[in-house]
Amino acid sequence: MTESSPAMVKAEGVHKSFGAVDVLRGIDLEVRSGEVFCLIGPSGSGKSTFLRCINHLEKINAGRLYVDGELVGYRQKGDRLHELKDSEVALKRRDIGMVFQRFNLFPHMTAVENVMEAPVQVKGVRRGEAQQRAMELLDRVGLADKARNYPSQLSGGQQQRVAIARALAMDPKLMLFDEPTSALDPELVGDVLDVMRDLARTGMTMVVVTHEMGFAREVGDSLVFMDGGVVVESGSPRDVLTDPQHERTRAFLSKVL
Repeated sequence: MTESSPAMVKAEGVHKSFGAVDVLRGIDLEVRSGEVFCLIGPSGSGKSTFLRCINHLEKINAGRLYVDGELVGYRQKGDRLHELKDSEVALKRRDIGMVFQRFNLFPHMTAVENVMEAPVQVKGVRRGEAQQRAMELLDRVGLADKARNYPSQLSGGQQQRVAIARALAMDPKLMLFDEPTSALDPELVGDVLDVMRDLARTGMTMVVVTHEMGFAREVGDSLVFMDGGVVVESGSPRDVLTDPQHERTRAFLSKVL
C-alpha cells in the first residue's frame, strides 16, 4: 500500500439515522487499496453501522459513499441519485466480503459446504471446482482437517475462521470485519488474528472494526477513532495509540490499553 494507491472506499459527508437517532453525523474518510484500515471507539459510536453502509446493508441518508470508484447503492444521473435495484446491489455486494461478530454459518452444512455455497449459488461455479477451492481456503485458515465438521462441532474461533474462508471464496476486492474476535474466548482470539495478519500480508484491502489494539498497532496502516457518530481523530495506529491529540481519544484509550 502506497500513498498513491487509489481509494477503495471513500466516504463524503455520510449521514445515517434510525428514526430520530443520528448514528453517523458526517463521516469523511478514505481507505486506500491494499490498506488495513482500523476503526475503534466505544459501543454506539457508529463503527458497525458505517461498516454495514459500505456494502449497503444499511442505506445512508445523506452524503456519498464509494467503493472502488463506484457509488454504493445508487446511480447518479445529473444531480439526482437513483437507488439501485436489489439485484444490482447484490451484484456489487459480491465483491465485498464481510465477517460478522457472530459467525452466521449454515448449521446444517459442513465447513466445506458453507465455504462452497456462495460460489455455486451466486457465481454458478461447478461444485467440484468450488469444493477444491473451498478446501484450499480451509487449509489456508488452518482448518483442512475440519472440512467435514458441522458448525456445532467447531469452537467459536474455528467457526470464525470458516466464516473468513467463506467470505474469501467469492474473491472479494474488499474485506469488512465487524469486531470478528469480540464473541470469542480469549484463548481463541489469536488464531483468528493470525488469519487476518496473513490476509494483510497478501495485500487484501481490509476495514476492521476492532477492540484489539495490539492488532491495530501491529497490522493497521491507518486508524480512526469514532465517537458519537463522527471521526474524532485519525492517523497512523502507532501515532493515535501512543500520542492521541484529542482528550476524548485519550479518555477512551486509558480504559482499553
